[in-house]
Amino acid sequence: MTSNAKSDAPKLHPKVPTEIKPGHILRIDYDEIDQFQERAQKFRIGDEEQTEFQLFRLSRGVYGQRQEDNQMMRIKLPAGGVTSDQLEALADVSEKYSGLERGHITTRENFQFHFVNLDDTADVMRIIGAAGLTTREACAHTVRNVTGCPFAGICHDEEFDTTPYLAAYARNMLRNPICQRLPRKFKTAFSGCASDCAGTPFHDLGFLAKKQTGDQGNEVWGFELRVGGGTSTMPRQADVIWDFARVDNGDYIKVAEAILRVFDREGDLPGLLRKNLNKARIKFLLHKIGAEAFKAKVVEELEKDWAKNATYDMEALTQLAEEGPSEPVAADNAAPMDGYERWRRTNVQQQKQDGFYSVSLTIAMGNLVTFQFRELARVMRQYSGGNARTNQNQNMVLRYVRPESLPQLYRELNAIGLGDPDADLIADVVACPGADSCKLAITASNQAGYSMREHMIAFDYADPEVQKVSVKISGCPNGCGQHHLAGIGLQGSSYKVGKLEVPCYDIFVGGAGYHGAGRYATRVSRVLAKKAHLAIDKILQVYQAERTSDSESFFDFVDRVGPKHFEQPLEEFKWVGSLAEDTEMYMDWGQSDLFEVIRGEGECAAGEVPIVRVPTAIDVP
Repeated sequence: MTSNAKSDAPKLHPKVPTEIKPGHILRIDYDEIDQFQERAQKFRIGDEEQTEFQLFRLSRGVYGQRQEDNQMMRIKLPAGGVTSDQLEALADVSEKYSGLERGHITTRENFQFHFVNLDDTADVMRIIGAAGLTTREACAHTVRNVTGCPFAGICHDEEFDTTPYLAAYARNMLRNPICQRLPRKFKTAFSGCASDCAGTPFHDLGFLAKKQTGDQGNEVWGFELRVGGGTSTMPRQADVIWDFARVDNGDYIKVAEAILRVFDREGDLPGLLRKNLNKARIKFLLHKIGAEAFKAKVVEELEKDWAKNATYDMEALTQLAEEGPSEPVAADNAAPMDGYERWRRTNVQQQKQDGFYSVSLTIAMGNLVTFQFRELARVMRQYSGGNARTNQNQNMVLRYVRPESLPQLYRELNAIGLGDPDADLIADVVACPGADSCKLAITASNQAGYSMREHMIAFDYADPEVQKVSVKISGCPNGCGQHHLAGIGLQGSSYKVGKLEVPCYDIFVGGAGYHGAGRYATRVSRVLAKKAHLAIDKILQVYQAERTSDSESFFDFVDRVGPKHFEQPLEEFKWVGSLAEDTEMYMDWGQSDLFEVIRGEGECAAGEVPIVRVPTAIDVP
């Protein structure tokens, strides 16, 4: 990660690790881990009530699965940054504590590990804590992991590197009393240029880098703040609430704190949000009172004493270790492997730093098994300075790779199953974990994702515009697979045939992805899960046959003809025969039993959350 520290000696700050090491963004508190272990043991023997322990457990990033006595642990990676040492720690977690012996990159740039026993969770926290990682506030009604563009600091078009300012925001909000029990979870993203790779319009709070000319003709850096975006059951584009908040004095953090305080008070409409946690995200407040009224409340909040007295030591809060290349690797002069040219064309980009490249790793469904964690850690040390970043497409990006090392890097990635081309293209399907572990899921979206990916690789779409169409799958309407952003999105659903249930997907078309200024996909049909890949083929066939030219993008085509244009062509994929005739259609992807919808209650949306008085002082000296 990029550093702006002024000297080798770190400037001490209670929100910043005492040592500035690569990947160490958030301060680790081992007393918290001991406390978690004590409370988990009390819960085990019945000395702590379940509801209260659940709230506490979630705030520590431990989430219950649909399988009894199994937990999912979510590990925060601010800006998606991860180092070789951290990958080795994650390999230990995968090997020793995850029942699947694998980790999962989420669309929020976290790592998740499933099928962890509650009795082991504190041990996991200590392992990752030693590597500078934490699960604190990765779940619950808090400020969640802060996402950023994986090309921050190396992008040709960026206004400035947002990484240090993202880190300062994440550090300030962690353990901050103003955001421990918000009405609902709060997701934040930082983007450095107009391309907006982090997708600020669909976040609770988005920061978009801007520059202005100061009074003395100097260049001033800051952020435009966007509030109230989101997908799920009410897709909504964020509103610009603040045109420009400076970074040098921490004004952007102060405005963010004011936004959080207004949100925590439910816009001074007590009970508006907390009475129904399914409608408690900040977007519902913006929808209710409007952007201008919300901004007025933020302005009013900034007139209060806490804001007048707030100061931010930005030199300390933005301290990060330097990021750079590995030492040159001796060339072996071997001819490039088959497939190298395609991989280089689709997965490699030149950085703004002369002589260095970024390399995207295509990671199927974001899943890495234990040996891949360890081998990738070794590869990163050898070729990318020991650093990488995850992204919202469930992939990883290596940075500062030397051009002469690319053929060797490709061979090494192939040897560990990470050398696939076509990163972020049509075959690079995104999918949430789905019914394999999630209580809320209707369908096995992860399994469907693998099947869709295999189908598309076998088909090998040659059309460059078809290649650009994204496919994203969610197992339920909550949209963790970000299907609302996809060119073609799939949302888990079902219908009944007599007493039997049939797994299905609702098909959405026309989402503009992370760069589309909040343009969401529209639902057009419901198709059988086992025919979803054929439905995708049909959509693409209609597009290719009816577009005005080879250069008309799928997005522009949908915009021109309208989403409803696809309803009739998809009719053939809706209908199922009897169980005897169409047995396979009554089973979900990767399953051998007849399908049945089994949904629990999402823990973060379960029960009422106590209304907590907003503190009058901030937790930053």
